[in-house]
Amino acid sequence: MPAHIAILVGDVVVALLLGALSSLAYGLPSQQLPMTFGYAAVLLAAAIFGRRCGFLTIAAIIGAVVVRGQAGAGPIDFAAFAAIAGILAWLAAEVRSSRRPGDVLKRFQADREQRALLDHLPKMVWIAEPDGTMRYHNRYWYEYTGLSGDEGWQAIVHPEDMDAGTDAWRNSMATAQPLNLEMRFRRADGSYRWHLVKGVPIIGADGKVHCWYGASTDIEDQKRAMETLALANQRISRFLAVLSHELRNPLAGVTTASDLLHHQGTGPEQRKQALATLHRQSQHLRRMVDDLLDISRVTQGKVELRRSLVEIGELLDEVHRDNLPVAQQYGVVLVPPDREGKCHVRGDHARLRQVLDNLVSNAIKACEPGQRVFMSVVESDGESTITVSDEGQGLDQDFVARMFDPFVQSPAWQSRGLGLGLSIVKHITELHGGQVSVHSDGPARGASFTLKLPCESVTDGCECDEGPVRIAPAIRAHVLIVEDELENAEALQTLLELEGHRASIATDAESALRLSREDPVDIVMCDLELKDGMSGYDVARMLQSYGEAPYLIAYSGYGQQSDRDRTRLAGFQQHLVKPATLTEILGAIDEGLRQGPGAMASGRRLVS
Repeated sequence: MPAHIAILVGDVVVALLLGALSSLAYGLPSQQLPMTFGYAAVLLAAAIFGRRCGFLTIAAIIGAVVVRGQAGAGPIDFAAFAAIAGILAWLAAEVRSSRRPGDVLKRFQADREQRALLDHLPKMVWIAEPDGTMRYHNRYWYEYTGLSGDEGWQAIVHPEDMDAGTDAWRNSMATAQPLNLEMRFRRADGSYRWHLVKGVPIIGADGKVHCWYGASTDIEDQKRAMETLALANQRISRFLAVLSHELRNPLAGVTTASDLLHHQGTGPEQRKQALATLHRQSQHLRRMVDDLLDISRVTQGKVELRRSLVEIGELLDEVHRDNLPVAQQYGVVLVPPDREGKCHVRGDHARLRQVLDNLVSNAIKACEPGQRVFMSVVESDGESTITVSDEGQGLDQDFVARMFDPFVQSPAWQSRGLGLGLSIVKHITELHGGQVSVHSDGPARGASFTLKLPCESVTDGCECDEGPVRIAPAIRAHVLIVEDELENAEALQTLLELEGHRASIATDAESALRLSREDPVDIVMCDLELKDGMSGYDVARMLQSYGEAPYLIAYSGYGQQSDRDRTRLAGFQQHLVKPATLTEILGAIDEGLRQGPGAMASGRRLVS
């Protein structure tokens, strides 16, 4: 016989025995004793055998009394007895299930502590009945929604998420499967925020859902972060595609020009054109690499400004003069700058020049032949306002709001650059304490970029910083080039010798140290990564141990501020980033001759 059937039979037998004994009590003289004895029998049955046995005992007592035909009790008495006995049976069964009466109080206390814990969780916690009716909301739910508690989740869900939420909730209740979905809930201030809603069914021993426990977690910030990351990934993917295209264009020109120079049938004029192509495309590649390095530095806050007093009008004249040939090539009219008086700014001349070159170059490219580009500067209330405007293709208003973000390009400008220039312009301007803005009346109606920079008053007799003083051309140096790429070293050696300097080459650290001992040098241009195990840092430290150390110039592809700090600590006086222009290299050598101990004398001895 199954266990549950045996238990049921036992409860019935006990109930019948107790019912029979209780009915015998009605033959006693006392009219109160039979009722009291019945209650005692019910309590005994429920306390020992459980609630079911207690209820069966009630039925057995009433049945036995009726069968014996004892008319001492009427229907009302039986009903009252059944009600009171039922309550006693339920209480006795509760005491029995908790083993000790104190357990009921402890369980109540534990429930209070659980509710207190749920009230302090930073998410909306809820308990629902099996049919979905909400039984409990924690305090955070009331604080978030601003509701009284009579309303359900439907009162705060976003209308667009209502159908999906309702379907998911119904499906979970029908299948007793956990609930897991994302919905937007209205906050007390009226704004909607995304929440991750999770619900778990609590299933009893009978296999039925007794209730649902759930929580709604605010994921608005995570949602926004993921959207931003997805947008950034999209921009980077587009940037890599553009970078690949932009790199292939100048590389194709370099390859073609190189093949042309190696061809035996190439004439003088063709060689001249090939050399011009090599120079132009190499400069284009250098600008792209510089933009990549700049955007990395500015986003990490590692741009170092070398401030001096810059006269903006003169700077605009430089930009006009240097961009005029490009404008003429495109057939664009680059109007001379419009300026009144002098306007001085305390800033980095090279960086401000970079900003204006970028804006003017973009303006030229935006114009059709015959259209004009304007530049102007106005000083007012201690602030200089620099404007670069054009009559070109104009800008869509939706694009204006994000055009200073990295890797962003207007559809009309795609494949014309890397989408980094304007972001660099914005960061450099802000580093100078200024701001940049753009205005356009729409496509085909031109655009106007405005820079605002704080001015600096100049007292009479104060002169602007004119930059480093160049050494007289008659002074020549002995330069040691430490470079493990022999072709690069030989090309640099040829350029320096054409400028009148004497140059030697060492392809590793050992030969560099040996040559410097055998034939003392004025300047050492040293790569930082060498192939023989010793680095350029090791060469610098060894050379400084000599009696009269040469002037040390680091010449490397590493150009971050951390790299410059490391070379300075190693003893290098200057740091040039590959590929440096000949002007930059010659300027570094001249600075070395001017500052190096004893170098002026040794340099002059080289002049015959």
